[in-house]
Amino acid sequence: MSTAVEDAFVGVRFREETNLTLCSTGGRTYARGDQVVVELEAGPAFGHVEQSPMPVFKPCQKSSARPILRPADVGDQASYDRQCQSEMSGKLYAQERSRALGLDMKISLVDFALSGKKATFYFTSDGRVDFRQLVRDLSSRFSVRVKMVQVGARDEAGLIGGIGICGRTLCCSTWLKDFRPISIQMAKRQNLSLNPSKISGQCGRLLCCLAYEDDQYKTRTPDDRSAAAPPTA
Repeated sequence: MSTAVEDAFVGVRFREETNLTLCSTGGRTYARGDQVVVELEAGPAFGHVEQSPMPVFKPCQKSSARPILRPADVGDQASYDRQCQSEMSGKLYAQERSRALGLDMKISLVDFALSGKKATFYFTSDGRVDFRQLVRDLSSRFSVRVKMVQVGARDEAGLIGGIGICGRTLCCSTWLKDFRPISIQMAKRQNLSLNPSKISGQCGRLLCCLAYEDDQYKTRTPDDRSAAAPPTA
């Protein structure tokens, strides 16, 4: 039985563990699981419908929705398969070349365009990196226009995805879009263990979820927090 619901907006996922992107359907009907080609800022991208329909509550959301160009066909699927293969080989080659060039950087993610003409290499580093020779090597090897993007640890976790200590997919890779400042005081107010392994995420930074209920703890008095503290051995 089809679950298709005719609506102006659907949620499309472009990677296994990324945020849903609000997309306009152009009056077509799409069901969950349908493969589509969407016009993104970087160019056409292959994805699948994850939520149909997707509720929209603000006019600004409608204006920022990305248009679905068409249902994906066999040619699009073949292009996507080549894209995935290029991304895997691109990451391995970039890692090898960066080591050979003595560059202090970690290649986090490689994103080839569906057209195969552009590629973005995301990396982390403690400082600035002169990657000009690496760009030349990558451009020559894959015959694409290369863009290097340096990201922080929290952004890297959102790009790569994974499973948090709670057993669920990382918030930053599925729905969390804005990073709030996180402090150790949040853990103290919630009477949590200050063991770094228990309050740090995959990125090595303090857990984003420490901020989810922090406002509730701020409104409680010191006596309330003491009463809620777990007994000590």
